[in-house]
Amino acid sequence: MTKATTPVAFSFHETHDVRIQLIEGEPWFCLKDVCDILAVTVASPSRFQMDMEGVTKNVIPTEGGKQHLTFVNEPNLYRVIFRSNKPEAKQFQDWVFNEVLPTIRKTGSYERNSAVEPLSPNDMSNLTRLVWLMTNGMKFERAWNAGVWHCLRSVTGRPSPEPFSVNDLPALGEECRRLLKVTSRFNSVVYDFEKEVIRSVVRRRGDMELMIEKMKGQMLEFQDNERDGMLALDKLCESGVKNLLYRQ
Repeated sequence: MTKATTPVAFSFHETHDVRIQLIEGEPWFCLKDVCDILAVTVASPSRFQMDMEGVTKNVIPTEGGKQHLTFVNEPNLYRVIFRSNKPEAKQFQDWVFNEVLPTIRKTGSYERNSAVEPLSPNDMSNLTRLVWLMTNGMKFERAWNAGVWHCLRSVTGRPSPEPFSVNDLPALGEECRRLLKVTSRFNSVVYDFEKEVIRSVVRRRGDMELMIEKMKGQMLEFQDNERDGMLALDKLCESGVKNLLYRQ
């Protein structure tokens, strides 16, 4: 008789839940969740020429009721990843190989510590909104997003895929305040610089070198203010941090 555990969902980049089930001690991955990450619209084993011995369908309780979901083993998972040209494919592979699989091999399970209360969906929504406030509109938004989540995991000491807990809220709130101040000020400096380049260099044919030197000066001032704790947080961001800390 096949021994299988109840699937447990863990967040990839804090934005996509991936349901993972242990079958005979080995991890099997929900094909739909994997395909969602890789922007694959048809989650079909035949599309990836899978070994059907590594494919199973299980009835899984969801918010919408019981569903038949396809789970694939590790070799079939890599068949899906290697067929994708998306940047997320390499990132997802690294996450599975460097974080998920070592966790399973070390502990033998995905059972969470029941003594630690994980953040609720509302808590995670508050946290995700704060990250959005930090990174929205950045030219390299994906890189900013990954960097911010890395900082949040570093200050709490919780590597992915381990969930954040209620005990982490003070550290998360403090780090969010720091990052919001930095990103808000950075955006302001870049915005002002772009406006001045358009006005003085593009329209009036001014000296670009002078503008670059001015920008360097503003960035150095920004660095000094950040180091000295002089950056301020606007009301919207402060309200978001309080919602996170007070679990509103």
